[in-house]
Amino acid sequence: MAGRKLCVGEVPAGVMAEILKILQLISYGEVVLVAQDGILVQVEWKEKLRIENFGCQRDEQVWSEKQRQHVAEHIRQEFCRLQYGRLVIVVKRGSVVQMERTEKQRFTGLDGEGI
Repeated sequence: MAGRKLCVGEVPAGVMAEILKILQLISYGEVVLVAQDGILVQVEWKEKLRIENFGCQRDEQVWSEKQRQHVAEHIRQEFCRLQYGRLVIVVKRGSVVQMERTEKQRFTGLDGEGI
């Protein structure tokens, strides 16, 4: 993938596979996709460790192929609508529970640059 320019709204298969892997590894947390000009520029993730779970072994969630495809399709649908901003995929108790899309609006040409 190095050197290849991404298309607007694209989440490459290799990146999607890594995102799905991360989502299956975390129990509580989020994965964030960052867009600039509709192009995926960054993937971030953070895991939250609940006090009641300290010292407990965490198991990777095992998703069926249907579950993987379902989650991947929702991610693609939401990300392709994003021009500037972030798509946050929230995980609780090892399951994807919601997606939050925060879009930034850019304004230029007003009284100088920006607002």
